[in-house]
Parts: sequence; structure tokens; C-alpha cells
Amino acid sequence: MTNRSAAGALALALAFAGASLAWAAPPDPSQPPAAAASRPGILTLEQALTLAFQGNRDVRNAALEMAKAEDELRSFRTQALPQFNVYALSTQTLDDIKVRVPAGAFGDFPATGPIPATDTEVTTPAGRQTLLLGEVAQPLTQLRKVSLGTRLKRANFEISREQLRARRQDVANDVRRVYYGLLRSQSGLAAAEDSLAALRELDRVVEARVEQKVELLAGGLEVKARLARAEYDALSLRNSLLSGREQLNDLLGRPIDVPFSVDPVPEIAPYEADLEATRAIALANRADLKEARLRQRQAEIDRRLKRWDFVPEVSLTYSYLALPSVELLPKSFTTVGLMLSWEPFDWGRRRHALAEARKSAEQSDNLVQQAESQAAIDVGVRFRSLQEARSLLEAARLAQEAAREVLKVTTERYRQKAVLLKDVLESQEKLASADRQRDEALLSAWTARADLERALGED
Repeated sequence: MTNRSAAGALALALAFAGASLAWAAPPDPSQPPAAAASRPGILTLEQALTLAFQGNRDVRNAALEMAKAEDELRSFRTQALPQFNVYALSTQTLDDIKVRVPAGAFGDFPATGPIPATDTEVTTPAGRQTLLLGEVAQPLTQLRKVSLGTRLKRANFEISREQLRARRQDVANDVRRVYYGLLRSQSGLAAAEDSLAALRELDRVVEARVEQKVELLAGGLEVKARLARAEYDALSLRNSLLSGREQLNDLLGRPIDVPFSVDPVPEIAPYEADLEATRAIALANRADLKEARLRQRQAEIDRRLKRWDFVPEVSLTYSYLALPSVELLPKSFTTVGLMLSWEPFDWGRRRHALAEARKSAEQSDNLVQQAESQAAIDVGVRFRSLQEARSLLEAARLAQEAAREVLKVTTERYRQKAVLLKDVLESQEKLASADRQRDEALLSAWTARADLERALGED
């Protein structure tokens, strides 16, 4: 091989390596989503979010917690309805039951005299006896307490619903973060494998030039060092991709070994809303703020409920009593009346409980104000982070274009023997670094956008 042909081959290898060292080219927004979804093994971000909402274990547990709160609410409502109770007692008397009837207990008549004429003892032999009591009680004064308690349980149900929303939003944010990381690892791995192929070809050409004494040994060793480093980078990316897949599968609630690949997302769109409008959206939508306001309502209802502990409990009752089979006693009787239950002395227990409820209500007011303030701060931080990420992304894109042009010029100058091989390799390394920085900036921008959406409380 002549020097001219060897230089041409080396320049061709360098050009191929320079194009391949680009880590991950920006995804093509013009590619139709249907074409991406039709490829086997592709998991789109929308599909991942849908699977996570259906299969994530934390989301499912939060949904079960909400269902439990609803059952608790329905159960508590029944306390306003009539209460039915049946009591039965079956006993074995050990002695005969004797009832003494005094003379004349049933009257003293001129024709017959006293009935009975003398003191009489009526005996019921020892044996099995049964006592049965049936009672129906309709609460009266308790209805107000039941109404307040129902409102308390409803607030608890609404809190569990907001907690489910918050958990879904947390999972969605986690899925987006892992998905974007997988996208970077997947595209980076594809570029790294192309880079490996290019560096192997470059190593072969440079090694031949070293043997022909037209290239320094240091240049060949430099290429081999870069090849070894590229092999390490590819291995690291491959392991990161496998770990990310396992993590995403776990978030989706399915076996961690399910294979899939991710679909490129389009360039991040600008966020048009201003900071004040963004904060207004967050104050209206955030699940943690709604939960704080619901707990504030709970505390106020509980305070009112504690005041009703001072009111006696009065119920309208209907009772049926079936007595044991004892001579001279009636078999059964029924009653209708009012039943009162009241604890006149409690040593200050109810008074202290009411004072505690008042302090809890005041605490809940402070917590709502604190939550609103923290939410406004959080939105501001996320909003500014997104602005910074978009600015960094534009800077990284320009640096990538500049590094690509520098490599193009350096490769051409090397072909003309105006620069050394190490200059071309340095330009390649700078382009690879610019590509990595651009990918990291894109990942940071998408992550910042996801964090802002989470801070806004968007479902």
C-alpha cells in the first residue's frame, strides 16, 4: 500500500469514526408515532404510563385504601338507622322456684271469701329456663353526631382519593425519569457500538501504517487506548440499560425480565405559561394542598363533634321480653319508651378533649398556609429549572454543531497532511463529549419538564 492510498484509507476511517462517535442524534420529530409503535418490542412513554397506572403496586394499594375509606363511610352512615338487638339467656335452675301467694292476694269476695283462702306456695320444678329480650332503638339526639361523623368520614374518603392522585403523579414522574434515562442509554449504546466498529477499523488502518513506518507508534497506542475506553463505555451503557429496564418493569408492576425498547420522544416544546399563572394552577390542582384543606375541614368537624359529647344520648326504644316458664309470671310483655344515656361527671375529660380539638383546628390552619407557601416555592424552583435546562440545551446543541464542523475541517486537513493524527483524535473526542453533553442536556430538560408537571399537580 502506497503512502497516498494509506492516507486515503486512514482519512476514510477517521471520517467514519467521527460520524459514529456522535452519541445519540436528536430524535426525528417527523417520524409518525404509529410507525414507532408498530416495531416489535417498542414501549412508548404513553403505554408505560398506562401500564403503571394499572399495575404499579403502590398505586393499587392507594386505590384499595380509597375503597376501604368508602366502605368505612358507608358503614358509619348506618348508625343513623334503627338498631336491632336480640339477647337470649338459657340457664339451668339448681333449685325449685317457689312463689308465695298470700291469702286474699287475688281479692276477698262475700260469696267465696279470700282467694286464696290461705297462704299458698306455687312451685316450679328445677329445670332449663330461657330468657329472651328483643329491642329496637332509634337514635334521636345522636343523629346530629352521626351527621357530623359522616362528614368526617367523607373528608377522610376524599383525602384517600387525593392520596391516590398524588401516588399516581409520583409514579408517573418516576416512570418519565426512568424512561428518559433508558432513552439516553439506548441511543448511547447504539452510537457506542457504531463507534466501536469505527475505532476497530481505525485501529486496523493505523496499525498497518505503523508497520509501514508512516505513522508513529504513539498514534497507534492512542487509538488502542480510545478503543479500550469505548469498549468500557459500551459495557457501562449496556449495564445501565439492563438496570433501567428492570427498574421500569418494576414500576409497571410486571416481571423485571420483560424485554422491551423505548421509543424516542420529540424535542421538548417551550412552556408558554408565566410563573404567576403556573403557581395559580398548582394552588388549584396539587393533591397535597387539597389534602391539607381537607384535613383542615376534618379538624373543624372534629371540634364541633367534641361539643356534642356534652349532650345526653336519647333513643326511642321498643322492647319485647319473653320470661322463663315460671308459674304465676307472664310469658312475655312489650314496652315502648325513651332511653337516656348520660355521663354527668367525667372529671374534665370532655372539656380537655374539646380544647385539644380547638388546638388541632388551629394547627390545621397553619399547615394549610405553610403547604401553600411551600407549593409556590416548589413551583418557582421547577419553573426556573426548566428555563435553565432549555437554555443549556440550546447551548449544548450549538456546541455539538461547532464540534462537528471542527472535526470535519480537522479530518480534511489531516488528509492534506496539515495536522497530526492526535489532532484528529482530539477533535473526535471533543465531538463525542459535545454529543454526550447534548444528550444529557436533553435528558435534563425533559426531566425538568416532568418535575414541573408534577409540581403543578397535573394528572
